[in-house]
Amino acid sequence: MTPEDAARAALIRTRCHPARIAEIVAEVAEATGWEPQEITGARVFPGLVQARDLACFIARREGFSLTQIGNVLRRDHSSIRSALQREQRRRGGTS
Repeated sequence: MTPEDAARAALIRTRCHPARIAEIVAEVAEATGWEPQEITGARVFPGLVQARDLACFIARREGFSLTQIGNVLRRDHSSIRSALQREQRRRGGTS
C-alpha cells in the first residue's frame, strides 16, 4: 500500500464513521437553533422536522447510507428516504 493509498483509506474511514453524522447533526443544530438531542428525538414540530431533513440531506451528500443515517437519527431507512425527498422538494427538485 502506497502512502497515498493509506491517506485515502484514512479519509474514507474518517468520512464514513457514524461520529461524522453526529457532527453533521451538531452543525445543523447550531445553525438552526435546535439541540442535537431534539434533532435525533421523536418530536415533530415543523421547524424541527426541517432541521432533521437537512441533517439527513447533508449526511447523504457526504456518502452515508440510509441505514447509517437512520442508526444515528434513530429512524428506519424509509423515514430517511422520506426526509431526503422532502428536502429535495424544498430545494426545488423532484423525487
